[in-house]
Amino acid sequence: MMRAASRIVGLFTYGNRPWAAQLLLLLPAIALMGVVYLGGLLIFGRYSFDLYDNGSLVRDWNGQAYRAFLTDPYYWTLIGTTFRVAAKVTFWSLLLAYPLAYCMAGLRRPGLKQTLLLLTFLPLLVSAVVRSYGWQLLLSRQGFMNWLFIHLGLTDSGFDMMYNETGVVIALVHIFLPFMVFPLLNVLSQSDNQLKAAAHDLGAGKWRTFFTITFPLSARGIASGVQIVFTLCLTAFTTPQLIGGGRVMTLPVFIYQRTLDTNWPMAAVASIFLFVSSIAVSLIVNKGADWLMFRRTRQGRI
Repeated sequence: MMRAASRIVGLFTYGNRPWAAQLLLLLPAIALMGVVYLGGLLIFGRYSFDLYDNGSLVRDWNGQAYRAFLTDPYYWTLIGTTFRVAAKVTFWSLLLAYPLAYCMAGLRRPGLKQTLLLLTFLPLLVSAVVRSYGWQLLLSRQGFMNWLFIHLGLTDSGFDMMYNETGVVIALVHIFLPFMVFPLLNVLSQSDNQLKAAAHDLGAGKWRTFFTITFPLSARGIASGVQIVFTLCLTAFTTPQLIGGGRVMTLPVFIYQRTLDTNWPMAAVASIFLFVSSIAVSLIVNKGADWLMFRRTRQGRI
């Protein structure tokens, strides 16, 4: 059997066709993605043209769900809430992750670096449901955070951090922070220290060296982290549902509710919109990172 398999691979690699062997190795993954992912998208795309009439699904080829989704102000409010929460989480994740990744990249003690990596990675080892209930205990009116704020004299009765965007953003930043740290750490760890040394020799201070060399060179890591965190936030369901308590309505929560109501056409349209939005965000962020690197290179700053 092994000999037969090697002969098949040999047929694909004969002559100037090494790409055929690579295609053969990729076929299982491509087949799985084609059936599960692309097949699901096609089925959902077909449902988006059906009609939902008085609680029943009517098979049809109609664009009513698309027209309703793109013209009704209610759905644009949902879109705005979803993108606003994703933007806030991405911003705070980047603001917290960059200094952490920068410090970790400069550490010379492997043990301390591994400890920080483990602490950063720990949120991913806990179920999203468990994390959400943990944040409910921390952010509630009688929770630890409000107890601390009251004892510090910052408030008399506590802050409202549950069942609103504030609590959802805090919980999502905690969950998605590692996805911002790791791309940044990978890029910052590979940066050439000789460039920084040359900048210092030419009279540049620490801040000028950072903004003219370190930060532009980390643009690709920033772009990767922003893509991952923003797209994950767009599709986050468990945390907005539990921490938001039904008051923070995002598109994933809306899709879940419409699916339970058997309003599959509207759920399918909202899902397709999220899919297209994720692709558009990725392309925009990539173009922005490429523009920054190209601009810095043309100006001779890197």
